[in-house]
Amino acid sequence: MIENKVAIITGGANGIGLATSLLFNNLGAKVIVLDNATNLKSIKNKILKKGVNIDFYKVDTSKIHLVKNKMRIIEKKYNKIDILVLNAAICPFKEFLKIDEKIFDDVVNTNQKGSFFLAQHVSKIMVKKKIRGKIVFLSSVSSIFGGSLQAHYCATKGAINQIMKSMAISLGKYNINVNAILPGTVITNLNRKQLEKNIKLKKYFINRTPLKRLISPDEIAKAILFLSSEMSSGVNGECLVVDGGMTINFQ
Repeated sequence: MIENKVAIITGGANGIGLATSLLFNNLGAKVIVLDNATNLKSIKNKILKKGVNIDFYKVDTSKIHLVKNKMRIIEKKYNKIDILVLNAAICPFKEFLKIDEKIFDDVVNTNQKGSFFLAQHVSKIMVKKKIRGKIVFLSSVSSIFGGSLQAHYCATKGAINQIMKSMAISLGKYNINVNAILPGTVITNLNRKQLEKNIKLKKYFINRTPLKRLISPDEIAKAILFLSSEMSSGVNGECLVVDGGMTINFQ
């Protein structure tokens, strides 16, 4: 499926990214994680003790020049990239009227700008090496629906959908598939504190979901695997919603 494939996963040290990194590793892929998490060292040590062979590179993916420096090292070491999963994102919850320029810029630079230029850089490598590549963006159902505490985040995820579609058109002739996963409410570091504090909100999301539970990071990882493998060879430019049916339920 993805055995011996070289896969880069941004934000791969926690939540959905970590679940994806471990799944890919278990299936024989060579996994490279780009992450700037504060707990990166402890996560790395914990994983290595279990005998899991994942390469971790500490880098802020919003800093384009730093990412390009890391990419030169990675390309020299591995010579190719088969899969790119763009998962790194931040979402500092703020009321619309309280979002200042710094917060807005931080969210745009990480979620949108960083993803755009890393995807462009990896695409150039795939084209140069004639790799039948797979690029998967982690968008969100927040790209479709608004949120009173997420105006900045929603905007970047909407942009990701359009970047993905434009890339799918541009790169299709090179046999590179580009798609996006739109998770619903999944408990990760982005929202854990908010949902733990607001039990009423958590129950609302659960009751709104026809499966009567929240989707797990492992379930999102399986959807990412589908779009990263030849099982999805004919899928290009698609937004795959993985939310347990929450967004179809208006009752």
